[in-house]
Amino acid sequence: AARAAGAAGAAGCSQAALDELARQHDRLIGTILAEEEELITAHRQHIDMMVELIKEEMLHLNNVDRPGSDVDAYVAGLDRILRLKAEYISGIRQRVDTFKEHLQQEDTLSKKFQTLASSSTT
Repeated sequence: AARAAGAAGAAGCSQAALDELARQHDRLIGTILAEEEELITAHRQHIDMMVELIKEEMLHLNNVDRPGSDVDAYVAGLDRILRLKAEYISGIRQRVDTFKEHLQQEDTLSKKFQTLASSSTT
């Protein structure tokens, strides 16, 4: 009888652990779904900003190609554009890294859940 009670206690503990993992997984899935939408929107905005900066770069290149052009203005404009591009890339890179991290966490939780679920049924 003690052995049966111990087994029942272990199964209850496993069920509690499974329930907690399921709650964590559900919260993480909610986060991932929200982040996915935000990432896609941010990526579209990033592309739009990059296109605008490339257009501005083309203007600077066209201006500096003219005789008697202001090289200082060209260098200042190019420097500003490159700094902005780096900032935009860094920002979207952080979003991508966070999203990838959450996807890995979800994969780990899913595997852990499956391992616990299969061991609790045996």
